[in-house]
Amino acid sequence: MPSLLCRMKSTVTLSLFLIVLGFQSCQSEYSERMSKAIALKQRYIDIKNIMIESNDEYLEKTLDEIEDEIKFQAKVSGNEELFLKEIWKH
Repeated sequence: MPSLLCRMKSTVTLSLFLIVLGFQSCQSEYSERMSKAIALKQRYIDIKNIMIESNDEYLEKTLDEIEDEIKFQAKVSGNEELFLKEIWKH
């Protein structure tokens, strides 16, 4: 009987460890995507400020490409709606 109890404790401990490990992996993936999107947003803002002074069509295309990349990062993050809300709130 004690060996069965020990195996059950081991199984529960291993299961909890794997759940925590999976959660940390998801968190780091989300954080990595968020960091990339924040950098893209800053680039977007910089280009938008340059566009105020010039009416370059190339810059508008670049802004569209940055927006598409931010949307891609949001989709890959696993929680697109929350991700985009977080990025564009500031």
